Amino acid sequence: MKFKLSVASACVALLSAASVANAQVPKASTTTQEFVAMCSKTTDVAAQNFCHGFSQGVYETYLITRHPKRAKPFICVESSKNTRQDYINGFMTWSASNPKFNQTAAADTILRYLGETFPCKKG
Repeated sequence: MKFKLSVASACVALLSAASVANAQVPKASTTTQEFVAMCSKTTDVAAQNFCHGFSQGVYETYLITRHPKRAKPFICVESSKNTRQDYINGFMTWSASNPKFNQTAAADTILRYLGETFPCKKG
């Protein structure tokens, strides 16, 4: 529990620091469409930092909040040699093919993409 609170505190501190630096911080309810638009700004360092940090945060939150005895994993990327950018590029391609999720929360859609693309073996 202390670790989860530490992670949450760190996220709040980072967001506070970003707002102090007059950076444009996306709202907490970022849609998939907004997230993809942000990640598409490949020459905007702040946008790329947000894109990488948000997507990594979603995946890390999945890992630390899933109880291994009560919830079987549905994302298994351990054997993948992809870089973070490879995952983001794959997500952007996948989301272009799945526009029905454009107004869904980006965090939900990222997990959906990872689960469909990197499912765990059954049995």
